[in-house]
Amino acid sequence: MSPTKTTQVTLPNGVTIPVVPAEFAKETAETRRLRDSAAKAGARAAAEALAKGIPVTIMRDGVLVRINPDRSETVIGAQA
Repeated sequence: MSPTKTTQVTLPNGVTIPVVPAEFAKETAETRRLRDSAAKAGARAAAEALAKGIPVTIMRDGVLVRINPDRSETVIGAQA
């Protein structure tokens, strides 16, 4: 994954905020909690989608994979 070239973003309300690439962001207790919460929310959303019969597409080790409701997997392609 290449780092972003954008150094700032202007929000619809006109406020400009800096963009810090994730690999350079300072690891804090708050960022660890946010990442943990995001991982749990993503896992729950995927489980709920599969339970409803909806396939889920994920990126695993640079490879795009579709997980079907029966838990079979289909490789869609590698990340460019």
